Amino acid sequence: MIKLCILDFDGTLCGTHNAIRHCIKLTFDHYRFERPAADRIDTAIAAGVVMSEAMSMLMNGQLNSDEAAQWAATYRAFYLEHGLDHSFLFPDVERTLAALRSNGVAMAIVSNKSEGAVVKAIDHYGIGRFIDLLVCDPAGIPKKPDPACYTKLIAPAFPGVLPKETLVVGDTSADLGLARNIGAYACWAAYGYGDPAHCLQLSPDLVIDGFGELAERLAAFA
Repeated sequence: MIKLCILDFDGTLCGTHNAIRHCIKLTFDHYRFERPAADRIDTAIAAGVVMSEAMSMLMNGQLNSDEAAQWAATYRAFYLEHGLDHSFLFPDVERTLAALRSNGVAMAIVSNKSEGAVVKAIDHYGIGRFIDLLVCDPAGIPKKPDPACYTKLIAPAFPGVLPKETLVVGDTSADLGLARNIGAYACWAAYGYGDPAHCLQLSPDLVIDGFGELAERLAAFA
């Protein structure tokens, strides 16, 4: 029986692809560099990496770590201002989160996004009341798929829940890799932004084509 769902945000709960692309372009404009081609931006998004790594990828490794961090901070400032204008909640998210809550399932969001951006979004869409824990790019904690966010922050917050009672839901290989690294079940949100070949290589236990499928299909883990 699943007692805890660890949910990704971008590409799983919220359609943010256009927002991310827009704010990456604004960041390149800010630093007066030519905007990357759309396919290169899409590849960086699909990788599921933190924004400093994405910026380094898009600049072909020309940024040192401090510069990449500064570009990421600039991107986040743009995202906080403009992100919601280019985002949308995926269909059936609110209904499905409510169903999970009524079935006694706890929920945590684990995202490489800044906490401010996630809080602003979940408050705007009215789904914050369903979320028990936010883990949003915490300082000093390695990013997904490293298990540190689970061992250091999530597991202590839900001491009665075992990994085998946990389902990680996400659209990229970073999310599915997190599930594998902590011994949890993995659900691939195939409607999101992850690379299908990379995600399927991780043999997800569940594949959903819309978030609305999740509550009903949890019965498979009873």
